[in-house]
Amino acid sequence: MTDLNARYAPRQRPRWFWPAIAAVGITLGIAFAAWVGFQKDPVTGRLWGYEVKSDNQVAVKVDVIRPDPIDVTCTVYSQAADHSIVGEKTFDVPASRREKVRVFVDIETERRGVNGVLRTCVPAD
Repeated sequence: MTDLNARYAPRQRPRWFWPAIAAVGITLGIAFAAWVGFQKDPVTGRLWGYEVKSDNQVAVKVDVIRPDPIDVTCTVYSQAADHSIVGEKTFDVPASRREKVRVFVDIETERRGVNGVLRTCVPAD
């Protein structure tokens, strides 16, 4: 039986190799996170409030913020007490010179909803 290290030269990496690889990976990860974090969203939607009007209707107020006058499509929904979705509505917000627009939307529900939730606001296709 022969010693493999004697037959084949051992593969040695410098001590700094793996820490250098880790440092490069961490630096790239932080740079990517910063790049994604500072990207300007074309549209931002915020739920301003909601009101349960009846067993079959929930009204929501949504603020749509967009720096450019573009058409926007938003989706809102309402949940019941057991967290199931009981109503959903997609609506369009036409382009406007105003950067911030407040929209009032009524959601028809199949049974009593207890809240209103903003799912998305995205530029219209």
